Amino acid sequence: MAASNLVRIAYRANGSSGPWQILRRTNDALTAGTEVQRSDEIRSDRQRSGQKVTTITAGGTLDVEISAGSYDDFLAAALCTTWTDNVLTVGTTPVRFDVLKSYMDSDEHIMFTDMEVGQFSISADSGQKITGQITFMGRAVDADYDPSGDTFLDETTTIIFDASSNLNGVLVDGAPLVNTCFKSLGLTINANLQTDQCIGSQFQNHFLGSSDITTTSTVRMASSSLDLWRRSIANEPIEMAFMMGANGYTYNFELGRVDLSTEPPSGALDAILDMSVDGTAAVAANGEMITITRNVPTPEPEPAP
Repeated sequence: MAASNLVRIAYRANGSSGPWQILRRTNDALTAGTEVQRSDEIRSDRQRSGQKVTTITAGGTLDVEISAGSYDDFLAAALCTTWTDNVLTVGTTPVRFDVLKSYMDSDEHIMFTDMEVGQFSISADSGQKITGQITFMGRAVDADYDPSGDTFLDETTTIIFDASSNLNGVLVDGAPLVNTCFKSLGLTINANLQTDQCIGSQFQNHFLGSSDITTTSTVRMASSSLDLWRRSIANEPIEMAFMMGANGYTYNFELGRVDLSTEPPSGALDAILDMSVDGTAAVAANGEMITITRNVPTPEPEPAP
């Protein structure tokens, strides 16, 4: 029997023969799912003929706890770009990976190739860890991959982020909301990959769609939070920004135009009054939907011998 904690996930650039980077995660649903077609031929004995696999879908999700430097490649890939001077904006170039799923105690290995990041989501709730989910969509599967000649880089060891110590709060139009606070925050980057399949192939192709960037949040009720509802019905967007990081390694998220969707909250007995606020990013005056700026601390020099 294979042990669930002996499953290893690693990745590298699509087509590379370089080292695999082992990934940290809390769960994975990477799989090669199948779609089948069953024969409908008529038989006089009431029995049914067989079925065949006609489509293999390569991909799935990874659930992760966000930490410094662990998922930068996938954050960039979700935006279809690469880090340029430690900055990300929405791009137009697909970024693809090979992802290796290994059952270590039974020495079985499945390689998913040509994997794109269809979606990257981040979720932060007060008093909790900052978590994420990465959705992959691939184009092929090697069901019997042999990694015996490959090398592997260990997982990162940076401390996981939490919403109490590693998220500096949320700014609206450059400042915190007055006399209230955000209690939860979510950000989803969706590449809107479109899928089709060619005759002569069991695997699917994926093509870039438009970038959808959305936010979800819970805000403690106050006059300033009710102003968010007033702005939503007046079609007045906001600017939103937040920063998360640890030990000098930070990510600054800036959304220059966020169109809101919310409504006034209802009361309840012995309850804290909150508002749920959804947002949809659009192109701002600076020509960008989102700007993510990364600060990577300079490693300290090795001591002289």
